[in-house]
This record gives sequence, C-alpha cells and structure tokens, in this order.
Amino acid sequence: MFNQLLLEAIDDSLSVLGEEPKEALYQYLVTMHSLNREDIPDKLGEFSGGLKKALGGASSVIQRIILRKLFQKLGSNFRESPELEFVDHVRDAKRRFDITTQRQSLQEHMADYGRSKKTQVPR
Repeated sequence: MFNQLLLEAIDDSLSVLGEEPKEALYQYLVTMHSLNREDIPDKLGEFSGGLKKALGGASSVIQRIILRKLFQKLGSNFRESPELEFVDHVRDAKRRFDITTQRQSLQEHMADYGRSKKTQVPR
C-alpha cells in the first residue's frame, strides 16, 4: 500500500515536467540504471541517483515535490530537514504510514471486540 502511494506521488510530481519528459525519464532510468518504475520503492537510492544524473540540480526540486505529495497523501505535512537525504525522508514517511496503519488496525480490532461483547448473551 505504501509503495503504491509513493509511486503515485512520484508520477504526480514528475508530471510537472510534462508527460513526454516524464516518460523519457522513466525510460532513462530503465536504460541507464536498470530501474523499472515498479522497483523504485525498493531502490530509492538508485532512483535518487538516477534523478540527479538526469536532471542535475533540478532533481532536488523534483524530490521536494515528491516528498510534499507523499506526505500529503499520508495526511501529514512535509518538513524538510537539511541533514536528511531524500531516501531518509521517504523512510520517515514509511514509518509514519506503518504507525498509522497499526493504530487503525488496532482501533478496528477493538471496535469489533466491543461489538462482539455487546452481542453476547449473559449466562
């Protein structure tokens, strides 16, 4: 689920370049870095490096857009931290996603437990 949100954030962000440049960038990543779109969540370092080689200094702007969109999809605000790299920020987003997912799962479990207790007939 998180990987899908990340790929959506990347797609949305690369769209600022235009559709053809976005597709050309994905093709560059496949050709020059053997990095398919679906593999990006597991190879963030390679993705970040490929962006830097392809876009130069503009890659940092694109990465910030990706991070803003990703955190927005998670219902959170992105706060840039100069000592953290792109990959570190994505890991932080994944950690937040995991915590939120666990909380929601626990709340659903507790709600189900409460409903089942109410429907039990006292002996």
